Amino acid sequence: MQLPAPADRDILHFTHVGNLPAILDQGRLLADSAVGDHLRREVGDRDIKDDRRRLVVTCGPGGHPCDYVPFYFAPRSPMLYRIARGGVSHYQDGQDPLVYLRSTIGAALHSGRPWVFSNGNCGAHLTEYFDDLRELDGRIDWPLQYARMWSMTAEDPSRPTRRAAEFLVHTWMPWSHVLQVVVRTPTMATHVQGVLADAGAERPVVVRPEWYYVGAKFR
Repeated sequence: MQLPAPADRDILHFTHVGNLPAILDQGRLLADSAVGDHLRREVGDRDIKDDRRRLVVTCGPGGHPCDYVPFYFAPRSPMLYRIARGGVSHYQDGQDPLVYLRSTIGAALHSGRPWVFSNGNCGAHLTEYFDDLRELDGRIDWPLQYARMWSMTAEDPSRPTRRAAEFLVHTWMPWSHVLQVVVRTPTMATHVQGVLADAGAERPVVVRPEWYYVGAKFR
């Protein structure tokens, strides 16, 4: 498959819209280990987050996955699927309040922040880490990133883990290097535009329902 240059490839961070005012006030996205009381709405799986506090990043600045701002390479991640089907016990408000903060690998590099990338979910023990972009195409399963279906098969049970590969920015990522906000509905777009305007931090806000899961159970 023909891929864009590495610098032009999207990286996507999703969060609850209720966290957006604090992100704008700080002027940055913060890693889980640095966010403290600034996180208003937790949507991630707490058991997985605990694993991310213990597992080790083996290159770059090192530390643990929780010390990095995580970005996926593609929308409709396995974590979003779990949220969409009600599989996170402490969060049952569905997908509509979740917004993507879209950047690119090039923008992240231009920010000057240290980074690494992984070939799988950073809550998984066998995931590997890399800090050389020349390894990007050989380490990430790009056809799977762009595939609509990523569920495990008998022949390939690691598909969900590989689909959840991440680009990780150490400690914080400046808001100035977020290029766009993507939402599920026009109603949420209007709300987000108001939040951005109030903070003087306008960005293009785009409605892309195809970046979310659809169907009766995916509210």
